[in-house]
Amino acid sequence: MLKQAIYAQLIILIVTLIWFAFSKRRSFIDSALKIFCITSLLAGLWLGGVWFYPPLYGLLIFTCLFAVLMVLHFKQSAFKSGTLRSLISNTPILALLPLSSFLIWHGVTGRLNPSGDFVDLQSPFQEGAGACVLSGGISPLLNFHIFPSDSPQDLAQTYALDIVKTRKNGFRTKRGYTLNPKPNVLENYEIFGTDITSPCSGLVVEYENGLPDQPIGGSDKINTGGNGVVLKCDNLHIHLHHMKKGSLSVRLGDKVVTGQHLGQVGNSGNTIEPHLHLHAETIVQDGNTNAHGKPIHMRFKGKYMARGACF
Repeated sequence: MLKQAIYAQLIILIVTLIWFAFSKRRSFIDSALKIFCITSLLAGLWLGGVWFYPPLYGLLIFTCLFAVLMVLHFKQSAFKSGTLRSLISNTPILALLPLSSFLIWHGVTGRLNPSGDFVDLQSPFQEGAGACVLSGGISPLLNFHIFPSDSPQDLAQTYALDIVKTRKNGFRTKRGYTLNPKPNVLENYEIFGTDITSPCSGLVVEYENGLPDQPIGGSDKINTGGNGVVLKCDNLHIHLHHMKKGSLSVRLGDKVVTGQHLGQVGNSGNTIEPHLHLHAETIVQDGNTNAHGKPIHMRFKGKYMARGACF
């Protein structure tokens, strides 16, 4: 799903710019309509796109290219054509305007501070580690955990975060794999093996440390959470999943404090690539982590995190 989203946004951008590059300047209104449409698309992709491959400055390059094309467009001599040919030349707008509106709406509303109960947690990574949110927010465009379901387990993850790690250049993969959107080796992802610390003080009420890390393209749909812990912090269960096999430094029943080392990021469970899954939910039955409660929004130093936000 992630790889398809990456390719889809790049293809849409490239095709749109090619269409504009070969468009004739027929009238001011005709040109203004095209430019408004493409500007809206770029704004929508800034807000709602998946910019971890290429990183966000990749979109900046496309934006600069569009600016160059605009200059060249207005240097053309006006080309007079009939109404029918003008309408045909603007046919892509019928698809681009609804798409742009969808992206902008969800990109904006998905990042708003949600109402209702929330828990303030500490980042599960050391400051400056480069950890950023790949999936998170209150819109299904930004958060892959928001989808129709009657399962209490699915609903409890509604406000979950999937967290990856990026280098200073914005790529989530190791040096030498910058141009590969999906390396096949786990160690080639920046996040793999990164230390995880406890986001709160509490008690370890669920623990798993022996499941294998899945190869890229593989997935454990039985043990969906993979290796990880569930912490009881006050009246909430805090879930941390997809950790590296054998990396956990705590055990069932241990008391932990905020900032204490828990383990390392892996790729165990039902996962698309190495990342940390984090979510909070209310406790339905004390001591039973399989009884899932209501999803709770998480904030970090008072900040609500959605896609693209970094700790």
